[in-house]
Amino acid sequence: MKKFPDKILCRSCQNETWHSILNETSTGSSNEDGEVWDKTTSHTLQCNGCENVCLLTEYVFSEDIDPRTGDLEITRKIYPSPYKPVRNTIEGVYVLPATVRAIYEETVKSINNNLMILAAIGIRSTIEAIALDKKITVNGIKGKISQMVSQGIVTEDGAKLLSLIRDIGNKATHEIKKHHREDIKLCIDIVEGMLKNLYVYPKEAEQTKELMSGNWIRVEKEIKE
Repeated sequence: MKKFPDKILCRSCQNETWHSILNETSTGSSNEDGEVWDKTTSHTLQCNGCENVCLLTEYVFSEDIDPRTGDLEITRKIYPSPYKPVRNTIEGVYVLPATVRAIYEETVKSINNNLMILAAIGIRSTIEAIALDKKITVNGIKGKISQMVSQGIVTEDGAKLLSLIRDIGNKATHEIKKHHREDIKLCIDIVEGMLKNLYVYPKEAEQTKELMSGNWIRVEKEIKE
């Protein structure tokens, strides 16, 4: 049985393994003179380790050239996605301001789908969204971080961590740099800590205060036998 030329991540065993090609079909189109064309090849693959089966498609367009190598770019997609969710949103995410929440949730989705460039940009944009929510309007994320320090939103040490996020986000945005998953994990950990301190914990403290004053009652769900 023919072997696929590259190792790919298997959804079932979560290892990069060799796969055998069970079936292969191609479709394509071109203009009249054949100078502009595209081709999609679909491979039905079976993991040589755990025998899990997946579908991998390769798309090639004659006008998509890799500027670094001069070769045609090949876009690969695997179905179902081999990347299992590795991160959940924080508890209490519903208390975040709408814009902050939207960007943060999309960033977590990017991480779970191994889209590390988009994840880095999303983490940086989450900081921008927090600044916007706090009415910080100076230009540039560096200036926004300085204003956060001045307003007591973050400490000097916290600002240093946010500067790391700024640098990683800038490289992803301007240099299309794909950072390692562990670097992204550190950055999202920092941002989530900030979200909890600014939005989640104050809301929980407010509810606890109301509970203690008798203005709010915590209702337990009745358990029926």
